[in-house]
Amino acid sequence: MTRYRAALAAAARGWPVMPLRPHGKTPALRGWDDEATLDRDRIRHWWSRRAYNVGISCGPAGLLVVDLDVPHGREAFARRAWQHGDEDPRDTYTVATPSGGEHRYFQAPDVPLGNTAGRIAPHVDTRGVGGYVVAAGSLLGHDRYRVVRDAPVAPAPEWLVAVLTPPPREDLPIPTQRSSPRRVDAYRAAVVEGEAERVREARPGARAHIVFTAACRLGELVGAGWLDEATAMAVLLTAAARHDGVEGWTGREALHHVENGIALGRRRPRVLR
Repeated sequence: MTRYRAALAAAARGWPVMPLRPHGKTPALRGWDDEATLDRDRIRHWWSRRAYNVGISCGPAGLLVVDLDVPHGREAFARRAWQHGDEDPRDTYTVATPSGGEHRYFQAPDVPLGNTAGRIAPHVDTRGVGGYVVAAGSLLGHDRYRVVRDAPVAPAPEWLVAVLTPPPREDLPIPTQRSSPRRVDAYRAAVVEGEAERVREARPGARAHIVFTAACRLGELVGAGWLDEATAMAVLLTAAARHDGVEGWTGREALHHVENGIALGRRRPRVLR
């Protein structure tokens, strides 16, 4: 599989991709988290220039990827699962790395999880919101990242999500009394219009990131019960439609980022002081 085809294959799964340096793991673009895309025309443009490796932006892709070093990482991860009364979660899409390790792909939970190193166990890292993973088909030297288990991406195990979930934010205390309806209405209107305006005015290189973060913020209102999810989606998709056809932006890409962002934000409801 050529790296161009590998990029198309990842994008076809709904995983936004960006170029990494040939035979390396470093992004070839500044602001890679803003540049990752599902658009075939942009992908064709990038990979027609050089034989870039392929990176997948985990947050917008809705992925939590567990990086297991060999051999200790796999053993430690299995042992941690057993400690929580679960089987070693092997039945999911898995990529072998050139070093002999594994990348196990899981569906990210609604709660936003970032990147960790050794939190689960020694030699076990994770990539989530704000991180990326090297896709199958990429080359490191002469060795290739290759799919070794072409299974559907499984939901992240509950015990894994519990271990990785950060504690509640101390800067958002639960108020002693319910906020007044008038205050909620004013706050909701300001947030919704502000995020819609951010999406409408987003520059091409930052659109994916802005749509995703705007959806996260409206998702927080959905989680608080202050905004209907269908309304949040309609507002953001209408705002994003302004960019349709501009430098490869599509409604499909907008929907992908909006759905993932709202799902993440919903698990961290907004609280008024």
